[in-house]
Amino acid sequence: MSFSKITIIGLGLMGGSLACALKKSGRVGEVFGVDLDEKALDYAVREGIIDNGSKEIEEGVNHSEVVVIATYVGIIPQVAMSVASIASKGTIITDVGSVKGKIVKEIEDRLPSHLHFIGGHPIAGTERSGVWASDLRLFKGTRCILTPTLKTQPEALSKVKSLWESVGARIFSMDAETHDRVFSFVSHLPHVVAYALVNSVASQRERDNMLDFAGGGLRDYTRIGASSPDMWSDIFLMNRENVLGSIREFKKALEKIEELIAKEDLRKLKEELDKAVRIKRNMDK
Repeated sequence: MSFSKITIIGLGLMGGSLACALKKSGRVGEVFGVDLDEKALDYAVREGIIDNGSKEIEEGVNHSEVVVIATYVGIIPQVAMSVASIASKGTIITDVGSVKGKIVKEIEDRLPSHLHFIGGHPIAGTERSGVWASDLRLFKGTRCILTPTLKTQPEALSKVKSLWESVGARIFSMDAETHDRVFSFVSHLPHVVAYALVNSVASQRERDNMLDFAGGGLRDYTRIGASSPDMWSDIFLMNRENVLGSIREFKKALEKIEELIAKEDLRKLKEELDKAVRIKRNMDK
């Protein structure tokens, strides 16, 4: 499937990488970028990431078949309504946010009937941010979750699937509520823990010595602790109840290991650690 024009609002890592990959796919007549940062727009045009760009949403939405919102999750519904106020009949709006429940409900409740919205979440990214970190291979071979509802029009869903398939992603469907619970554990919780771990090490009196002697384990585990605080604060609050639930479950698991260490119960401690090792090996398979 080909597209005459696709507009991406928000030229960060995700939006920039998607724009670049769509442009290289040869299936889009025009890839248009919208961003408030003129330097980001200039860079994206100069480097061939987008064909054209503007700070104005109206210029981007005009004659666009699909509008992809790649902003922080907290403002996605607001941006979607701005798009809806000027989009022509049949325009498809989608997003790349890692929280879906509140976004899908709010947009579908307010979206005019002549437009379509399909929630999307490509499972890709790095700790880097900004259009300068764009990578046309970012979505190659990765999963992209779409969250259709009873209101979703099949043709619109097919077009969004085609968009993501054109950049190499594999498509999976999931209801928005299940998505948010699943990702509170497999994505949001690891970021919470990484931030907390870095801060706990940095709070010690011997901080400099500790950080100087940090090995690969700490560096590998805390890599995501360098991710954008603005973006992740938005995500944690948008998926608040699920994230709090995942933190509580993590506390239970941590306290169990703490208890076994305190009791010097070697047998049960080994059993607890071995359980995690078996799960991790199965994941790697």
